[in-house]
Amino acid sequence: MTNYLLICRSLTYAQRASKVLKSAGIPASISRIPKEIATNGCGYCVRLAEKWLSRSLELLNNTGLQPIKVYAWYGYENYAEV
Repeated sequence: MTNYLLICRSLTYAQRASKVLKSAGIPASISRIPKEIATNGCGYCVRLAEKWLSRSLELLNNTGLQPIKVYAWYGYENYAEV
């Protein structure tokens, strides 16, 4: 199963995004950006399952919490920007 990482500009944005998604019934968790895709040192992302991606992006765009980047995570250190 593919998971997606929604890269956020800060921990606060990741927390807000996670809260919006969870209030809509979408399971999401906050984690640090994996070192393989981190461009500016450390950062935070919201991780969610593939089936929730389009709905999540729609909700976050409507609330002004759009992610900086979106990555598909296919497993151990295997990422692709979407």
